[in-house]
Amino acid sequence: MLNHPRSWSDLSSDLLESIFEKLSFADFHRAKLVCSTWNSSSKRTVSRKSEHPWLILFPDSEENVCLLFNPEEDRIYTTERDFSKIRFLANSGKWFLVVDSGFNLCIIDVFNENRRIDLPPLESLLSSKYSLKRVRDKEFRWGLTSGSCLEMKTDNLRGLLWVDEKTEEFVVVWFFDPVGYLFFCKKGDTHYTFIPLYDDVPKLLSGFSDLVLRCYRLYIATTHRCVRVLDLSGHQGFEDVTGSNPRPMFSLRKYYASFSIAVTTDGEVLLVESTNFENRRSFRFYKKDPNADLNEYSPDLLEVDSVGDEALLLDLGIIVPANHTIGIKPNTVYFTRHDRARLRIPFDLDICVFNLATNTLKRFPQLASINLKDARWFLPFT
Repeated sequence: MLNHPRSWSDLSSDLLESIFEKLSFADFHRAKLVCSTWNSSSKRTVSRKSEHPWLILFPDSEENVCLLFNPEEDRIYTTERDFSKIRFLANSGKWFLVVDSGFNLCIIDVFNENRRIDLPPLESLLSSKYSLKRVRDKEFRWGLTSGSCLEMKTDNLRGLLWVDEKTEEFVVVWFFDPVGYLFFCKKGDTHYTFIPLYDDVPKLLSGFSDLVLRCYRLYIATTHRCVRVLDLSGHQGFEDVTGSNPRPMFSLRKYYASFSIAVTTDGEVLLVESTNFENRRSFRFYKKDPNADLNEYSPDLLEVDSVGDEALLLDLGIIVPANHTIGIKPNTVYFTRHDRARLRIPFDLDICVFNLATNTLKRFPQLASINLKDARWFLPFT
């Protein structure tokens, strides 16, 4: 007589591993949460790699829900987790920086509801000069410990995130827009470190119009057309590694609100222009002319025709190596909108993939029926 399993957890390991091998990327991660037995079997099975960067979609509805879209499968997944009381601020791989209903920051794995990293309270600042205090629902008071202060609303909270997928080391940068005071923490920190943008900062390096976080490096496009670079990897504080003789990187004629900065794998900063005329979006890249006169106040820019075997995830401001195995196409731009760091209203949501070599654009008509208030590209790879 055959022995039938009394529950799903009683299935044989061989059968479970056979099941896991046939599952799609998202279903694989869902299945391993069924029970401890299934989770153990998943660790002995190589999950099917996602074939493409994914999109997280935020429908414009009364329920604060989100959807996951795999372009390669042409499939939309409904998340089982309740996202009704959180707001997404930033992402790095499958990790997302969110603010919850109690206005606390945390990092979550979008595929695994059991993986959550709680961050210090927003008011946990390491500063003898400044303080941040909760004063009422959705509001904080920021200012000098000696007196003057400003009211901050959590609706204006913005952030950046970087997570190392293997070690789960992380960096979080956050700020209130449009005021623009920056704060950051790393794994193991019990407080946030304040990054001054004006006090004791050279004029050319003061303020900011755009931000990119790549590993432990924070790239700040300043209001005076320079790029300030901070190393956040130290045990205490941060180190400004911009250099002793900063010069404007971008000319006035190529520096206004429709531009973003992007950082290559080698740490080079590019200026990215996006235009949309008669529903025809295109992108152009510029970099600083290495032969320009260092004393020139408004240097000309060199146009970059290609990013080679790399791809730009403009939502994150980073350029990553292309990988045919996992579907990251070379010389392409993955785009949803320009204004990630600083919210500009109205913003132009346009989900697409642009091929720089062929000057062709791919959109996703299957998403047209969803009334979206926002969307983000992310890399779901483990």
